[in-house]
Amino acid sequence: MNSGLHHVALNVTDVKIAVDFYLKYFAFEEVPKPNDRAGAWLQAVDGSQIHLRKAEVPEDNGQHLALLVEDIYRAYETLLEGGIAVTPPSPIGSSLQCFLHDPAGNRLEIHQSN
Repeated sequence: MNSGLHHVALNVTDVKIAVDFYLKYFAFEEVPKPNDRAGAWLQAVDGSQIHLRKAEVPEDNGQHLALLVEDIYRAYETLLEGGIAVTPPSPIGSSLQCFLHDPAGNRLEIHQSN
């Protein structure tokens, strides 16, 4: 069976702050939700989505969401300029990765494939 990623659901403590973060730094677009639950749905250019849920954020045990970027150095500098703590780009195989946390504390990887 072929598969792809449709969406990931993330718990966030403040939906508006989380929406602003993902729109500003990763160019997601907010799309309508088909229900009245507290949260927001965000969509990437490729159609994949992040569903933000207003709920307690689980403890960081290394679980993370990896977001592809075209230019990791530009993304890294933009995050730093925004006051976001992010690790410097480092190699993983033939690719590059950085790690950070969103405003709710969810661990994120930004990833550039080479």
